[in-house]
Amino acid sequence: MSRTIRIALSVVLSLLFLGFAVRNVDWAEAFKALAGAHYIYVLPMLPLTAWTLYIRAQRWRILLRPVGVPPMRLLVAATNIGFMANMVLPLRVGEVIRPVLVSRRQRMPLSGLLATILLERIFDMFTILFLFGISAALLPVSEQVREWGYRLTALALIVGGVVGLIRWQEALMLRLSHALFRMLPPKPREAAEHFLAGFITALEVLDRPSTFLLVFAWSLYLWVAIGALWALGILAFDLPVSLTVGAMAITVIVAIAVSVPSAPGFIGSLQLGCVLALAIFGVSESQAIAYSIVCHISQFTGTVGAGVYSLWRENMSLSQVEAVAEAEGATA
Repeated sequence: MSRTIRIALSVVLSLLFLGFAVRNVDWAEAFKALAGAHYIYVLPMLPLTAWTLYIRAQRWRILLRPVGVPPMRLLVAATNIGFMANMVLPLRVGEVIRPVLVSRRQRMPLSGLLATILLERIFDMFTILFLFGISAALLPVSEQVREWGYRLTALALIVGGVVGLIRWQEALMLRLSHALFRMLPPKPREAAEHFLAGFITALEVLDRPSTFLLVFAWSLYLWVAIGALWALGILAFDLPVSLTVGAMAITVIVAIAVSVPSAPGFIGSLQLGCVLALAIFGVSESQAIAYSIVCHISQFTGTVGAGVYSLWRENMSLSQVEAVAEAEGATA
């Protein structure tokens, strides 16, 4: 599929998501909610957003140990620039820009670096599902929310089990994967096998329980910080939502929503995620949209601000960043 078609598809999906999110919005109510928000709670969102990027860089450094350990400054810069690219460039090229920048600066194997990005996503999924499940199980919430908590906790355990199976039954998984890859044309097959080798190398981090627990601890720290961003929004709009469970529910559902291909900045998918999450607690779509607008703008500003700072520190431009992605075939 060509780059143009993929961009067009992502924009169409964003418009569809946005349409679903606003279909029942009373804009007078939404503007009233925006006018009455306590914006004092929004101000901390900007530095907290930048801090979550630093946490990601710290965790990434641990995941990179089997591949190599680059300087922390480079990891912070690559993380800031990569997440900024996701906000302003199409096709989520920031996921590739991060490892490419590190690979070029440190001459590390790109396949191993790319594999750690996938490993990050696996830890992210496991952690947010785990946090929501535990919150729903332990705190006073409705039976519906509690049921979802149990289901998502079970899903988190399944995700963790699959990753463990891949690592501890490496030979079996390699045989199965190579059998599947044989159905692919030569070039995609070679790329898939190369990536799989890098992923298995990255999974060596699971061999030591202490390292696994350290990565999990950083993941908990990261997603509690991200949950705090959504909690600040709940306070800003005085929403009738349990602060802890509500923030975790929004974190989980928005994370799932923005994982679907969409336009730069997650426009549409983030709004739909907020509407769906807050509907669980009986919040109207009008209030949810107002909430999503403020949270989106603050997180967008914090992420792009951190990225621009790192571009300046690394003496790079946004056009150079996009060129890096295109040179590596990220947008081909």
